[in-house]
Amino acid sequence: MFTIFWKTTFALILLIAYAALAHAEEPEKARTEFQKYLASVETRFDAQNTSLEGYLWIDQDAQRREAVRKGEISVQQVRAPEVDGGTIEDWIGGAFLPNTTLDQVLKVDQDYANYTRYYAPEIMQARLISHQGNHFQVFYRLKKHKVVTVVLDTVHDIDFLPLGSDRYSVRSRSASVREMRNAGQPDEQMLPQGEGLGFLWAMNSYWRVEQRDGGVYIECEVVTLARSIPFGMGALLRPTIESFASESLENTLKAKRRAVLGSR
Repeated sequence: MFTIFWKTTFALILLIAYAALAHAEEPEKARTEFQKYLASVETRFDAQNTSLEGYLWIDQDAQRREAVRKGEISVQQVRAPEVDGGTIEDWIGGAFLPNTTLDQVLKVDQDYANYTRYYAPEIMQARLISHQGNHFQVFYRLKKHKVVTVVLDTVHDIDFLPLGSDRYSVRSRSASVREMRNAGQPDEQMLPQGEGLGFLWAMNSYWRVEQRDGGVYIECEVVTLARSIPFGMGALLRPTIESFASESLENTLKAKRRAVLGSR
């Protein structure tokens, strides 16, 4: 017990030290490798959108589908490549919303004015910038917290992709992620893209939604780029970083389920 306590305490101390390293500027090479990885993710995403049997990740494992049907949130890490100067995280998760229709989920998905209510405390502000057809550009102010708190102003290009009467997909690409210093204070300052603590440089998310079995399945894959873990700190910091990513996705799925079920 004491060994676990001291390992956890030491990991938190290292995480605080890691966070204190200011101006972790985003390397161009890391950005290039991230875009290359996203291309492979989107190729798979597009293939799933046209698949009759392989649309949902949830359906790829019978036990996972059964667990989700029973109300569990299923979350799993997708193996991503290591890149110089950065860290790519890729996580996928899913949930089931019983006695729900596709239109009810879509209504919540596009209700950006209420995102601060649905997804608090992570989404502090939300604003629709523009909307044309199935394309939306949206602003979020995000609060990320794990030992330290980081506030980010982000802009996302979001496309809703209708796939028939019982399915649709959503592709969200971050167009801008900028860290805020002293957020909410009179002297708040927006840092240039790629500067700051480097907890998040880019974030894409890919949603798949399908109505069947007396409800709606929702699943989301989130791919992020952040600063690299300093040499020698990976063994202690990686479990903390991974737990944060998995908990964040699980909380998002739970929040969407609550929002949809509460709006019926």
